[in-house]
Amino acid sequence: MSIHPAHDSKVHMGLPLPHGKLAVWLFLVTEIMFFTALIGTYLLLRNSSASIPREVKDEAGNVKKERLAWPKPHDVHLIESIGAINTFVLICSSVTVVLAHYSLHKRNTKRAIQYVAATLALGTTFLVIKAFEYKSKIDHDILPGHMGETLPGISLATEKTYFPTSQKYINRLRARLEEITDDPTKASLDADSGLLKECKQLLDDIRGQQQTTEAGKADVAKPLAEPPPRAMSIPEIGQKANELIEKAEKEGKPLHLSPTIPFGNMWASCYFAMTGFHALHVFGGLVVFVIMLLMAARGKFGPQHEGMVELTGLYWHFVDIVWIFLFPLLYLV
Repeated sequence: MSIHPAHDSKVHMGLPLPHGKLAVWLFLVTEIMFFTALIGTYLLLRNSSASIPREVKDEAGNVKKERLAWPKPHDVHLIESIGAINTFVLICSSVTVVLAHYSLHKRNTKRAIQYVAATLALGTTFLVIKAFEYKSKIDHDILPGHMGETLPGISLATEKTYFPTSQKYINRLRARLEEITDDPTKASLDADSGLLKECKQLLDDIRGQQQTTEAGKADVAKPLAEPPPRAMSIPEIGQKANELIEKAEKEGKPLHLSPTIPFGNMWASCYFAMTGFHALHVFGGLVVFVIMLLMAARGKFGPQHEGMVELTGLYWHFVDIVWIFLFPLLYLV
């Protein structure tokens, strides 16, 4: 008599979890590697950027030495409280998406829809605050490749290293100053405004610097009958531009001039890359929440979509965790 094993219909071939959850976890693994690369690159660039030695004179004429290091949050107009609010908003959104899944598990579809709507509202709030921050960076022209990076007192070798970037900066600064002086109303300035006079003076300094540079390139060997008047150097122009920007902001009339921030261009590249990709991931999650609400509006959302809410929640928690890493790196350190 042959004995055959009983057929067990409960035997599951493969990993002990649903295929959808496996796919989401594999997707999140790739996302973890992506953001790890971004954050790792930022840390590498920041820690490998040696501070620039600088000599400055105080009001008494004494020379003191300092070092220009990686920009601090206030140097690049990052407000720590705004970042903290955004962090709190995302943490709250993680709570609401968990409550939405729990409500759907308890077959309370109406409450689940309310929590999904709350999650959507919180995620949208995060993006609105981030858009406000981006607008602030654009208004202050804190953008990759737009800023100067040299200030008075640095070595000649360092000044030569940043010369190509400095020339692009001077050209942008000159173009904006010409726009202001040609039509002061674009900067909300009066014709007899002190800020307008300082803009014209800075523009003259830039023109003098560029004319001196071009004259030196045109005929280096030709002797001069008398030495030309000394033109302001690029670091001096950058410092004067920073002082003018600060003065205009105190008077409530921002000029939208490009500032000089050592390591500022590298910082801006890292900031927009990391926060930009994170914002895109937040937007992707919001699209899914909108789809859920549209399904609910058509009466096609219910307990059978518990798995959908759970998998979306896994993705949303990952997005929140990424921001928890970005917040201290950019706003607190």
